[in-house]
Amino acid sequence: MNSLIFLTVICVIYYWVYKYKPEYIEQRYHYYLGGFISIYLFIIYMFNYEYQFVYKMFKNIHDTSRQPLYSFNAKDSNADLYNTLNPNQDIKSMLCQKQGNRCAQCQNYIMTKDIDYYKLKYLVPLQQGGQNNVNNLGVICPNCMF
Repeated sequence: MNSLIFLTVICVIYYWVYKYKPEYIEQRYHYYLGGFISIYLFIIYMFNYEYQFVYKMFKNIHDTSRQPLYSFNAKDSNADLYNTLNPNQDIKSMLCQKQGNRCAQCQNYIMTKDIDYYKLKYLVPLQQGGQNNVNNLGVICPNCMF
């Protein structure tokens, strides 16, 4: 409600200046005010009626700023640099052993020689409050990816 009162005060001030001091208002200022009002109303709408979407959007922006747990950057070109920048390079094999060589979802056996075909998945998704750490990751088979 306070935001709508603020918008009304802005519009009243603009109208007063336009009516009594028209030499201060150029034509382009009408477009600026119209753009400001539409963006302002859109933001009010998003924060009042779509707050879950806005929360998830800002949470994802926060989560993506962290360093990824698993990366393929420069794996073969510079192994020492890759090992120092990516301490979790063998995370699939480590998680596979932790899970008893079974898929985290369907419990099928994982063939360790074909570990590249298997994917990492968050056990509790980040959008549902899961943590971005190794304890929340699991190795899943290609059948459980979808």
